[in-house]
Amino acid sequence: MFIKNFLVHLFILFLLLGCVQTNRLSQPETFNSKKTYQQIAQKKFGDKVDFKLNSDGNYALCKKIIPEPKLNPNQPIEFFVYDIKKEEIIYENKIANAKISWHNNTQLLITKQKGYITGPTDTGKWTYVFDLQSKKKITPNKLK
Repeated sequence: MFIKNFLVHLFILFLLLGCVQTNRLSQPETFNSKKTYQQIAQKKFGDKVDFKLNSDGNYALCKKIIPEPKLNPNQPIEFFVYDIKKEEIIYENKIANAKISWHNNTQLLITKQKGYITGPTDTGKWTYVFDLQSKKKITPNKLK
């Protein structure tokens, strides 16, 4: 009688443990299994990545850090902008010899070095704004 009760309880225990394990596997993916912008950037660019959030924290600018010194002065800067709420890349590009930063919450300020200087007051820099919502360049004359 004791062995029979023991076997019944053992069977019930295995049945319950089997159900708990199956239930755990069918749960939606956890936070750790989701791809974050940091994980995506490290997969694309390796370990040397710079992350900058815009001022309201909705977008992340992820840039590949180029180790110094490089033989090519026109080395392309690889970057992408990640929408944190939608969990997707909304803009991605490579721009040679440029500096990319936030202009405001939805616009990037991109400063490029021209290959030629036209006069003594010319710094050789060319700046424009890229609007992430319209996906268009805004030249300095159209900013205000």
